[in-house]
Amino acid sequence: MTLSARSHLWPVLMLFLFLLATEAAADVVSVDLYVKDGVLQTVDGRDLPILGFSPDATSAATTPGPEITLAVGDQLEVTLYNLDTTPHGLEVVGKGGADSSAPPGDSAVFQFTFDEAGCWLYRDPVDLPVHQGLGLAGAVVVTDPSDPVDGDFLWLLSEHSEEWLLDHENGVPINDATYLPNYFTVNGRSGLDTLDDARATVVGRIGDSLRIRIVNGGLRTHSIHFHGYHVEVSWRDGASLSAPWSKDTVAIPVGGTVVCDLVPHQSGTFPIHDHVVQSVTANGVYPLGMIVFADIQP
Repeated sequence: MTLSARSHLWPVLMLFLFLLATEAAADVVSVDLYVKDGVLQTVDGRDLPILGFSPDATSAATTPGPEITLAVGDQLEVTLYNLDTTPHGLEVVGKGGADSSAPPGDSAVFQFTFDEAGCWLYRDPVDLPVHQGLGLAGAVVVTDPSDPVDGDFLWLLSEHSEEWLLDHENGVPINDATYLPNYFTVNGRSGLDTLDDARATVVGRIGDSLRIRIVNGGLRTHSIHFHGYHVEVSWRDGASLSAPWSKDTVAIPVGGTVVCDLVPHQSGTFPIHDHVVQSVTANGVYPLGMIVFADIQP
C-alpha cells in the first residue's frame, strides 16, 4: 500500500476509533422501582396516603419517585416490581414503554436509550390519569459532561387531590371527572418547605451558569413565573431549540418538560411560583403551594 493510500485511510480509521470510544463510554444503568403505598407529608402537617414508586421493597413509596440520573448515550434498564393489587407499568413520556405492564406480585423490565441531554417524565401509563394522579410519577435527568454548569436544579411539578387519595386508600372507585386537587407541590414539597430541598432552591452568584429542569408530573398545565429574572428556554419536550426563548413565565403542559438556562444579573432572594393563584395554595391557604426561591449572592 502506498503512502498516499494510507493517508486516505487515516480519516476512516479515526472515525472508527471515535465511534468505538463513544460506544464504549455508554453505560447500561440498571434501576429498580417498586410500586407500593406511601405517605405525602404536607406543608400543613398532614399525612396523605399515596401510591408511588420506591427504590426498594422495604422503603415507603414517595411522590415523586426517585430521580433517575444518566449521561448522554446511556441505556436505562428499569425493573418494575408491582407490590400492589392491580397491574402497573412504566413509560418515559416520549421514549415508549407503555405497551406492557407487571401483574400484581410480579415484575417487568423496561429499556430506554437517551441520545440527548434533557429531562423526561416517567409514570405509570396504566389507568391514566388515575395512577399518575395518585403519585406514580418521577423524573429522568440526562446530563452532558461536555456542557457543564455551575448549578443544576430540578422541579417536578405535581398536584394532589385529597379526595382521590382517600378514596384509593378506602377502596372506593375513582372517577377521573372529579379531580379537584387541593395540594400543589414541587418535588413533593410546597411553601417554605421547598427551601429544604437542594434540588429545588436555585442558589448561585451573579454571572453563574445555572440550569433549571422542569417536569410536569401533574394533571394540569402549570405556568411558572420567575421574579427578578428572565430565563432562556433552551430545550423542550425532547428537543433542543435552535432559537432559545427568553421568558419570565414558562407554561408546561401535562407530561411536558423544559430546560431553562439562567445567568443571574442581580443578587437577591426572589420567589418563583405558578401564575395560577390556586396552585400556590395548600388546602386553600396562600402561599403554601407551588413556590420555590432563587437565592443569588453577589
